[in-house]
Amino acid sequence: MKIFKYVLFLLLILIVGFLIYVAVQPNSYDVKRTKLIKAPVAMVFNQINDFKNWENWGPWKAEDPTMTITYPEKTSGVGANYSWEGAEGPGYMETVALTPNTSIDQKISFAGMEPNDVYWLFKEVEDGTEVTWGMKHDKMNFMFKAFAAAQGGMEKNLGTMFDKGLNKLDTIVTEAFNKIPKVDYKLGDVVELTLPSQKFIGYIQKTSTDLPQEEMTKLFMEFMPKAGRYAADKLTPGDYIPGTYYTKWDEETKQAEFYIGLLLKKELAPAPGMTSFNIPAGKAVKIAKYGNYGSGDYQAHVKIGEYMQDKKLEMHGVSVWELYVNDPTTVKPEEIQTDIYYPIK
Repeated sequence: MKIFKYVLFLLLILIVGFLIYVAVQPNSYDVKRTKLIKAPVAMVFNQINDFKNWENWGPWKAEDPTMTITYPEKTSGVGANYSWEGAEGPGYMETVALTPNTSIDQKISFAGMEPNDVYWLFKEVEDGTEVTWGMKHDKMNFMFKAFAAAQGGMEKNLGTMFDKGLNKLDTIVTEAFNKIPKVDYKLGDVVELTLPSQKFIGYIQKTSTDLPQEEMTKLFMEFMPKAGRYAADKLTPGDYIPGTYYTKWDEETKQAEFYIGLLLKKELAPAPGMTSFNIPAGKAVKIAKYGNYGSGDYQAHVKIGEYMQDKKLEMHGVSVWELYVNDPTTVKPEEIQTDIYYPIK
């Protein structure tokens, strides 16, 4: 009987000690891990932005094979969310804010507890992308502190999981990036210029920003020659330049709208199915890219963005256009020229 009392007394001491330990723990935490991934920032951001990708690299499913995940219709961008049921109870996560290729802010809840903040930071560096994955909370209640203490502490528990997840993320993104054919390209300097009003005719396209590259190529292969043949029958070479005029490209809503057609130097009525409009006169920045179509495009837009940021320039409107200056069938691949324009205030 005495032994039983001693055991109870010892258990009581342990329980009290644990409760005291929990009580003196900080009420806040901020655990984060950073990983260098040798791939463009857009590839890393897009992989994380869509919750459906998380099963490929998130560490929790591997730790709990019984976990079941439920996805709504919207799984990327602000308002995207998903929920799960696992051995340790239910959970829910939602994206509450983001800046493309810069940051993502999310809220995560465990078993009905008060939400915690999850954050992602993306920094483009010379060797690729530095991505930071963190989680924090300013006012942990006693139950959450007890749960965290029983798991070995937030730093140990979360830090280990973040490391595992970032390592898997690195493998998936770099493997996908390395499969992209590498073609040489060259970028010219970004220049500022003042343009007159210009007329553009083209076939409107409304599609998704996630349209596979081969499907996008099919659109251009269908409508660019069609526009070129129409102009060739009525104008002489030099009276028009093939191009694309983008009126919408929204990564959050996945909506894209653009015109495949011609910039005119002489008057020409649009063919049936074409739309005619004027590009307003004004200031713009331009960069020339040399190389096969699709090669170096991302880098060209990044260079323009960096130039505008350094010079404190702002875009005027949302439209961007590119002109295909020479005939790719008459020049070497490294000489194919694409001029990209951003209107500025």
